[in-house]
Amino acid sequence: MLFGITVIICFLSSALLKKTKFIGFLALMVFAFLAGDANPSTTLDYQVYMNHYNLLGWETSPFEKGYTLLSSAVSHAGYTYAQFRMFFAVLALLILFMGLCLFTDKIALFAGLYGCTVFFNDATQIRNLMMISLVVLGAGLLAKEKYVFKILGVAVLLLSTQFHDLGFVFAVIIIPLSFLNMESIQRLYKYWIIGLYLLGAVFAFSSNMSIVQLFATLLTKFSSRSNSAENVLTNFGRGNSLSTIIMMWMTLFLLSILITELTRACLRTNVDREKVKILYIGSAISMVVAFFIVLAPDYSRISRNAFVFVLILLCVTLEQKTIVFLTKQNLARLLLLVGVITLTTYINIQIWGPSFAESLPYLAQLKK
Repeated sequence: MLFGITVIICFLSSALLKKTKFIGFLALMVFAFLAGDANPSTTLDYQVYMNHYNLLGWETSPFEKGYTLLSSAVSHAGYTYAQFRMFFAVLALLILFMGLCLFTDKIALFAGLYGCTVFFNDATQIRNLMMISLVVLGAGLLAKEKYVFKILGVAVLLLSTQFHDLGFVFAVIIIPLSFLNMESIQRLYKYWIIGLYLLGAVFAFSSNMSIVQLFATLLTKFSSRSNSAENVLTNFGRGNSLSTIIMMWMTLFLLSILITELTRACLRTNVDREKVKILYIGSAISMVVAFFIVLAPDYSRISRNAFVFVLILLCVTLEQKTIVFLTKQNLARLLLLVGVITLTTYINIQIWGPSFAESLPYLAQLKK
């Protein structure tokens, strides 16, 4: 009930009020409670995290240094894993709120959409939740004019890699591209998409082990996680079914159209171009999966994380419009938006399998 009421309030307040930071903040804290108070017996990965937490000091942690250091500090203070998880979830969503505030006032709309789409994936993979929260904050700081904020933004993006290796994907793309102008990035984007789809098509019907070996080598050198290379070789190079690849390609194609439409709409208004540029880059990272999805279904988490930027870009776009008339063009955009949200949510549930789908009512605390 709490989850459902929270989402309804988010959407209603977004329709009636222009600024919804406080309501959005409360909604994110509800999500933090749900993620922190997850049921140990029905939440995937809960037992894994808890077992490693209880073995801190007795084993070499398989997780990144940032997560390991923070969990060790809380463990040494005498707190249980359940208490640490609640603290970690609240901290992550506080950081996410801070990052969102650098982009938009429509925090409640973001919270409602996030809750209905990819929140439960992040509530399950708690390290990923912290990583994407830090990425959003770092990206928001990079969008500021003063160099001191940009330096802080780079530092925060690099910090995200200490909680999940996927932070590297965002750091190595967002940081260098943030120094280019919007026109150059838009030109690159066209070649980026074509190249990634062509690579994906080639590797879908040929061996991909050389690419996987390369990723494993790079992670061995740069990752703070002790078993990153082994994890890539075992879980991120096992191939994928053709049906999943095609479904992801279709979703990404529609997502690309949506990103382009939202960006154009923003650029026609007085929105800070630097802000739009950073959101455009963050959203465009989704397209990386057009190639990576042929290596393993696990790479879908890249587009899932980048989808957070798409939601922020949507909020920034709607923030500029007090009234939206239902013309044929806007109806087509609405159908596109609904289609992308539905497909993104579905594919992230489908790839994670029936066990994850069965855990959703428990994560939302609709079932005990």
